[in-house]
Amino acid sequence: MRLSRMLTLGLALTTAASLGSAHAATTVTFWDFFGGGDGARMKQIVDGFNASQKDIVIQRTTQTWGNPFYTKVHTAVLAGQTPDVMTYHLSSIPAGLQKKDLREFSTADLALGGLKAGDFQSNLMGTLNTDAKNITGKAGIYGVPLDTHTFVIYYNKDLLKKAGLLGADGMMAPIKTVADLTKALVTIKAKTGVTPVSLSYNQDQGSPYRLWYSLFLQQGGTMIKDGKLYLGDLDTKGKAALQVMADWSKQGLITKNVTYPAGVALFTAGRSAMMMNGNWEVPTMVDAKAKGSVKFDYGIMAFPALYGGNASTMADSHTLAIPNNTKNPMSADKLKAVMTFIGYVNKQGGLPWAGGGHIPSYLPTQTSSAFKTLQPNVQYSAVAAKDATLEPNLPFFGVGGPVYDAIGNDFNPVLLGQATTDQGIAKFKAALQGFSK
Repeated sequence: MRLSRMLTLGLALTTAASLGSAHAATTVTFWDFFGGGDGARMKQIVDGFNASQKDIVIQRTTQTWGNPFYTKVHTAVLAGQTPDVMTYHLSSIPAGLQKKDLREFSTADLALGGLKAGDFQSNLMGTLNTDAKNITGKAGIYGVPLDTHTFVIYYNKDLLKKAGLLGADGMMAPIKTVADLTKALVTIKAKTGVTPVSLSYNQDQGSPYRLWYSLFLQQGGTMIKDGKLYLGDLDTKGKAALQVMADWSKQGLITKNVTYPAGVALFTAGRSAMMMNGNWEVPTMVDAKAKGSVKFDYGIMAFPALYGGNASTMADSHTLAIPNNTKNPMSADKLKAVMTFIGYVNKQGGLPWAGGGHIPSYLPTQTSSAFKTLQPNVQYSAVAAKDATLEPNLPFFGVGGPVYDAIGNDFNPVLLGQATTDQGIAKFKAALQGFSK
């Protein structure tokens, strides 16, 4: 009798353990590089997903933004000890493909998350396919786009009104050429006494790069032809773009040698009339206005078309990607869990993420009435999403790539009056040639 009870108890424990194992949650490891407002919003999205699931748990780890992140991903791929899903800049995908760090998404993979390629902004998906074909020889999707983040102009309505540049509708007067914009900046300086534009470039290669590349693109400039580096436009259109920036600096129309935090602080304190920066600073403005630390009315506009209607503007996209872990391939159950999370981030997480200033790339969110009335995004999003243009799809471009350092080393001396535009462009060309070898 006692033996019978022991056998029965053992069988019950074994059955319970078996059932518990069958219903254990699938843990998905997620690496991102989001800090500040983006980090807080991604935490909100992950927490919401975890609360909505019974069988999937996301374990989120935030890594260091930029080159350290991509170096760590590559090391993890080589070791076969990768996260299950990660954030990845679309501009960095060519470098990731060259290093074989990324796993391709099939149509069936997307369907596991309730997604399809047509759900996303077409210019981003087209870029993904072009990048893949340029590097691997065939089109493919190696990242699911989460957003567009782009270069915009923030403006102080009070100062622009004082300068006579604010329309009756409360918006900045139209700017159609470089001459128009320069004239406006000169007027602002003369009538308000403040520096017209806050643009950081001390220890910040990104801001001057975004301005220069946008001016270069709008002239029809390119640095890639037939999938290879092309330098033919740099001595003409590239030099002209850099000369605009050098002239503005010489005339005191843009801030000189300020760091990124200082550049933002100058604008929020009302000590510059405009700020040329990314739309990721929207939370800064919204929060500061709500707290009363920003004491002026402000607006945001897409970077204007300054060369005959071409509004191409340097932009990037955060994507969600899967590491190419060939040593420890992902199981079918894990893939299903990962794609369920990616679907949730784009669908349920789209509006919370847009609160960070981003333009959702998932079209049902981007075209929703909730997003179309979201302030201040509505002031720039429709135009900015359409005109978003990424860097050339070569492995040495992209966030964390060496081109950013070249911009700082070669262009900043020009803006400081320590080198000519000819010298700056010549050094930049030499750097690009070195990277392409």
